[in-house]
Order: sequence, then C-alpha cells, then structure tokens
Amino acid sequence: MSDAGKEPQTLFSVDDAGIATLTLNNPKTLNALSPQMLEELNAHLNDAALNPDIRVLILTGAGRGFCSGADLSPKPGARTPKTPAERGEFTRQNMHNGFNLVAKRLMNLPFPTVARVNGVAAGAGYGLALAADLTIAAESAKFILVFTNQLGLVPDVGASWHAPRAMGRAKAMAAAFFGDKMSAEDAEKEGLIWKCVADDALDTEVSAVATRLANGPTKAYPEVRRLFDAASTQDIHAQLDMEAEVQPKLAATEDYVEGIRAFLEKRKPEFKGR
Repeated sequence: MSDAGKEPQTLFSVDDAGIATLTLNNPKTLNALSPQMLEELNAHLNDAALNPDIRVLILTGAGRGFCSGADLSPKPGARTPKTPAERGEFTRQNMHNGFNLVAKRLMNLPFPTVARVNGVAAGAGYGLALAADLTIAAESAKFILVFTNQLGLVPDVGASWHAPRAMGRAKAMAAAFFGDKMSAEDAEKEGLIWKCVADDALDTEVSAVATRLANGPTKAYPEVRRLFDAASTQDIHAQLDMEAEVQPKLAATEDYVEGIRAFLEKRKPEFKGR
C-alpha cells in the first residue's frame, strides 16, 4: 500500500461484524493528504468496494485532527513545477488521479459510510468529511474552507458541491471567500453534518451508528444515496422514473422478503445485506 521503506500513512481494518475502519494516520501533520496517503486511500477504498464482508465503513483521522487538507510541504527529491503550465498540469494530475478519485470512490461504495470527525477538517479534509453518507463530529472539531482566502483556489474534493447544497449559496460563498472556522455545533445547525457530540461521546456514538447500519439493509443504503444525490439535478418526473428503476431491484433482495416477514410477524427484521 505504501512506498517501500516508508511507514504507512493509513490504517485499515474490518471487524467480525463487517464494520471497516479507514484511518488517516499521519498525526504530526494533522493527517494532511500527501501523495502517499492519497495512493493508500485509493487502494483501500478500491479493495473495500470489492469486499463482500464489509457492511459499513468508518472514515476517521488519528490523533487530534481529522484532516488538515493537502500536504503542501516540499518533498525531498520531488520535482517542483516552476512554470504556470507546469503548475497547472501538476494540479490537474493530482486532482484526477488523487484527491477527486478518493472522493468518487468514497461516495460510490456499495455500503454506507460514516465520517468520524475528531478534530479539524480543513481544505480537502472538509470535502472528505462531507463525502461520507453520515458525518458525526466531536464538539471540538472545526470545519474550514481554506482554499480561496489562503491559496487563491476553489473548494475541491467535492466541497464546492456539498457546501451550497447543505448551507445554501449565500452562506457557502461566505465560508469559501473568508475561510472562517465553523464549529461542529454550527455545522450541525447549518445541516453541513448530521450530528455534533461531546468529545468523550464520539467513539460511543460512531460505534452505535456503525453497528446500526451494519445490521440494516445495506443494499438499500447506497440506492438511497444515489436517489438523493440525483434529486437536485433532475425534475420530479425523472426522479419518479429513477425510483421505479431502483425499487424493483431492491424488491428482488432477500432483505425485502425478510422485512415483509418481520412486519407480518411483528418482530425486528434480521437483514443480511443480500
């Protein structure tokens, strides 16, 4: 997963309940996204998508930060682009093959995802935190769109899509223009994240949510995601057509049969994700 001789910058595990945990693991940089970390993330997400034993994935950061954004520190031996054309091409390659690929893979996983935001989520980390289906943050966490005010860039890793959808255009514009810190409590109030919890309750809450999802109809969750993501770009007629396309597929699953049986027997369904 990592370059020879280098310590891994991510951790990945799957427990017996099918709960996978993917951890950004470079706490000395607040888990800044280096080329190595992006490569590892993409590999882990690709492998996870093909693993039939995974029922839910938790994305989090090691130490006191979730992700501080792109790692902008110079790398020994790395060639630095000097001309405008070189900088543009370097950035384009990084976007397509690194940052955006991680976001796309995370948002297209065939099971639900939970972001456990344990600290700052800035820049690319902001977009990464919002790419999960459900985002749960500690009270001490901060969300910062640092792209424009500090670097003269636009929000990326999906932040330019998530922020205006959640907060509305006006508030998202101000967040991008000024890069002010947003508390986890305010992020919840604005609809940017699902839930803000006390720092000492974060692990318990995330574990409970992940367990609940893992025990649910995991084939249905990604279809809900797909429908909701499409809703802002198509009219009601197209949305109804999409519902009519998805519903028969889910009605053919074992989970649907179990759901009907459990309803008739007045008991809690035991879904298998099949």
